[in-house]
Amino acid sequence: MENSFVTQSTSVRCSESPENSGLTGSAGGGANKYQYPAVRSRDVRRSPSVGYLVAINSAVAGLEIAVCVAFSFIPTLLLKSGFTETQMSIVLGVAPFIALFTVPGMGRWSDNCTSRLGRRRPFICGMSVILVFSLVLLYCGQALAEELRVVKVSALAVGVILLDYSSQAAINPCEALVSDLCSETSLGGKSSHSEEIGFTVYSGMLSVGACLGYLLIALDWEKLGISLGNKEQTAFGLCLILYSICFFITMLSAKEKPFNPQADPDMMTSEVGSDPGYASDEDSQPCSPSTSLLKQTNESKKSAATISVGGMPRNKCSWFSLRWMQPRRYLRTILILIKNVMYLPLSYYQKVHSTPAVLRSLYLADLASWFGVMAYVMFYNDFVAVVVYGGKPDAPPGSMYDLLFDEGVRMGSWGLLLHSITAAVYAVFIQEKVTNLLGLKGSYKFGLAVLSVSMAATVYFSSSLIYLNIAAALSGVGYSVVTTIPNILVTMYHEDTLLYYGSSSWGGVGEAIAILDSGYYLSQICLSLVMGHLVEITGLPHYYIIVACLSGIVAIILSDKVVFTPKDLTVTERL
Repeated sequence: MENSFVTQSTSVRCSESPENSGLTGSAGGGANKYQYPAVRSRDVRRSPSVGYLVAINSAVAGLEIAVCVAFSFIPTLLLKSGFTETQMSIVLGVAPFIALFTVPGMGRWSDNCTSRLGRRRPFICGMSVILVFSLVLLYCGQALAEELRVVKVSALAVGVILLDYSSQAAINPCEALVSDLCSETSLGGKSSHSEEIGFTVYSGMLSVGACLGYLLIALDWEKLGISLGNKEQTAFGLCLILYSICFFITMLSAKEKPFNPQADPDMMTSEVGSDPGYASDEDSQPCSPSTSLLKQTNESKKSAATISVGGMPRNKCSWFSLRWMQPRRYLRTILILIKNVMYLPLSYYQKVHSTPAVLRSLYLADLASWFGVMAYVMFYNDFVAVVVYGGKPDAPPGSMYDLLFDEGVRMGSWGLLLHSITAAVYAVFIQEKVTNLLGLKGSYKFGLAVLSVSMAATVYFSSSLIYLNIAAALSGVGYSVVTTIPNILVTMYHEDTLLYYGSSSWGGVGEAIAILDSGYYLSQICLSLVMGHLVEITGLPHYYIIVACLSGIVAIILSDKVVFTPKDLTVTERL
């Protein structure tokens, strides 16, 4: 496994003679010329094997198991614990809100991480620790007695937020890890085929994880003789076991080399390939993930007494000496914190607006597509339970309407299981053939069109469980392209930032993927805040699916502005 993606140690380096100093290559019809280092045939690295890609994406499957369990069980768990609908919406919106503003920074940090574990694995490990702690907290919190209701409610709320945040934030370094390992198959060479295989396996492992997650929910484990408490505790316990296995497979399989910024200073802000800037295993020195960032900051601002971002001081004295401040400085610090929190939405808008036009167009299409996918995945169980089975979420426990609602949630989970199976099969066996036939742009539009049609069918045939399951299965095609093609495009852009961005100094692939991931978080925030109130006012759960259908159509329209090949570039898109 370890030898499936390595550079031959006996490779011969280029000489510094003029004839061997570089190969002049052109992209986009010769409009953009730049130098590639000359390499000999023995410098070529083997493409990662499918087995290796499955291993490094095992953590992704584990994260998707946690996400599926969270979206299916947590709303019911919170309501049964005494949370109102409004309080539940607030709790569910906290984690995506935090992720929206922290994950892009995490992506920049991981791009410059110099840990001995590599750039991505330290962040996967850190988020995994939080995720495991949250699962333990949710499992134990349900066992607390009613006399400790305040502690129980607080433990569940904190556990939900940590589980939701860690399972979503950990996706970014996992995606960047795949991009790092698949961005090039030879020094100075490009291979989109390797990227397509890498993210196809990534999408397939997401779907496999979703299948396992929804299977945990759909099966009656007590009848199978497996019980770790109530059904929620059993699901969380099994999720913890499965994720731990997946996590260790990835951590032991992904042999990242430590990042060495001294080998290429430009890699601190730009990532053109995966090999430059990496130290050999023998030369690597252990250091913390933030060492290189701190060195660069200190060298560029030696004369500054403090470093501030948005008015917030970051020097040690300002952060850790608050107790020695005068009372008026306490107030000033609180006002600055409030100001920065209020400034976050504007800061996020400015961040997205400042990205290259090519990446911004992809972000908008990806945002609309995630609105469609998440509106379906988040609320499909409620739709089936209320519309098809006639259940009521606020019915007294043990009543007929309560039993109908629980049965509807279980059957909705089977529909989402079919959705995940189709996504996995399509990603692994069909999507490449469709892409070869229609091109990357045609494949992307086809998947979104199938998603929109399946959502329309879900609304039209809402009285038939058979047709609903067929539509649920077809919707997996849309999920497959949404989790695959945008990441392929980002990796393609970063193989030639000068061509696609018009500059080689814009951030690394981790930061770019984090921008796309923020659309995933933003879709959850907006849907959590709006959809519940919309359905409560109208009394029609159909709006969940209608929004999903319309979002898919909007994504198809916006995809016309996305750059899928160099031929799609215009002068303005490179500014």
